[in-house]
Amino acid sequence: MSNDSYITPEPPRPADLWREDLGRQGTRADRILFCGDIHDKGKRLCPLIERTADRVDAGTIVLLGDLLNEWGISSAGEVAAFEYLAAWVERQRKSRSVVVLLGNHDLTYYVDSGTPNFRAFAGTCPGFNPTAYPDVHYLLCMMKPRLMFGFTDAAGRGTLASHAGLTHGWYEWMWERLTAADEPRPESPSAEAIADQVDAFAAGHIGGGIRPFGVMVGRARGGWDTAAPSPCWADRTELAADPLPGFRQVVGHTPVPTVLFHRSAAGACVGNPVDLWFCDTHSLMRNGVPIGDGSMLLVDRATGGAWRVPIAADER
Repeated sequence: MSNDSYITPEPPRPADLWREDLGRQGTRADRILFCGDIHDKGKRLCPLIERTADRVDAGTIVLLGDLLNEWGISSAGEVAAFEYLAAWVERQRKSRSVVVLLGNHDLTYYVDSGTPNFRAFAGTCPGFNPTAYPDVHYLLCMMKPRLMFGFTDAAGRGTLASHAGLTHGWYEWMWERLTAADEPRPESPSAEAIADQVDAFAAGHIGGGIRPFGVMVGRARGGWDTAAPSPCWADRTELAADPLPGFRQVVGHTPVPTVLFHRSAAGACVGNPVDLWFCDTHSLMRNGVPIGDGSMLLVDRATGGAWRVPIAADER
């Protein structure tokens, strides 16, 4: 059975292509541009992201995590690349919103050194550069990153964005721990409320705080057979097999040739499919060959439309 057999009733396909007349019904604040994993390629990608955001007139850019750890980069190169990215984010925030999400490659740099979380994440973070940690840690914390971002469109549809995706199994795992701690569970949470709750869970002490985000790795990524993969680690196949019902999701993490759209009716979503978009189009193979085409995803809150935005022909 192939991994893609999880995805019903439709097979995965390239997301709908954006045109100049799409996403223009609302205001600039309604348009959100999602960019997949950067992995230290900010000097090349940041100008491209900025020009693409200007082209679609996006009021918000969402970076879907894995900002760090390109293949074979030195500690000095890691610091220089991240300094460039941090300065670019600061400039962009003067004219539009920039949401920075944490990926599995970023977690070790985010937590305090010398802690159990730091030691645990260093063991699950491929490519970690300990010499780069002090400078990168400071800059990453200054960016005020999140684990999850949520919004609701004009039609009332909720969308969740995270590095790897929120599975139903992991969401229920989180709420088992919150319920045991007498936290009240909302009956019909919005996407914004779910994102805020996930961020609060990571910042707290219930269930280990941020620790599960870095160590709960599912079988598809070499983890435990019984682990519900965290929103920083879920593989594309794991999210498609067990998505959280009722919410669209936008993620990076698993390299794809172009922004892909999946409609999944698997797991708890049988009879009520959910839409998933996968955006990690900037990653490279170990030999430096690009895996994806650099496309990004534009979502319009005014209509709920979502489109794959290719890079301009003269930038390929």
